[in-house]
Amino acid sequence: MDLLISFRWGRFYPTRKEVKRILKGMGDDNPQVDWTSVDGIAIAHTYLDSRAVIAHCQQLFVNHEEMFEHAVKWVPADYWCETDLNAIKQLIEQEIAPRIQPAERWAMKVHKRRWQRYHTAEIVEYLAPSIVRKVDLNNPDKTVWVDAIGHRTAVSILQSGDIFSVEAKN
Repeated sequence: MDLLISFRWGRFYPTRKEVKRILKGMGDDNPQVDWTSVDGIAIAHTYLDSRAVIAHCQQLFVNHEEMFEHAVKWVPADYWCETDLNAIKQLIEQEIAPRIQPAERWAMKVHKRRWQRYHTAEIVEYLAPSIVRKVDLNNPDKTVWVDAIGHRTAVSILQSGDIFSVEAKN
């Protein structure tokens, strides 16, 4: 499972050390943390379930806030594709849309880094018709999270509590 880890600019190496220590404490003997083309974003690879990692981080933070000095936001990355509108749309149609039940409401959040070809609104306008379910921007059951990081894009389907953020004081 992959996690997108946000960290303060220029702090990759202490962030990598911190993330590895935390994941090892959860039972992964060999987590990997990779640099991305975007300063401030790393990718953690672990065999652990990403949602369980998020839940554990939230619990850890309550009593051990100091453990999260550098890795300030953790987001599951369910699927990867190239940063191309058609590739993202195909991934959403095949993997994401079937995971949203007919009675569920959804929203989409797009984050783009080093991909300035389109405005965020254009991306949402192109991708949203792939999911034929009721949209609720204020209180969705599920959020389709699209995170373009240079030439690769992570797409996830998130529910409340699936993101850990130090700033949100989870």
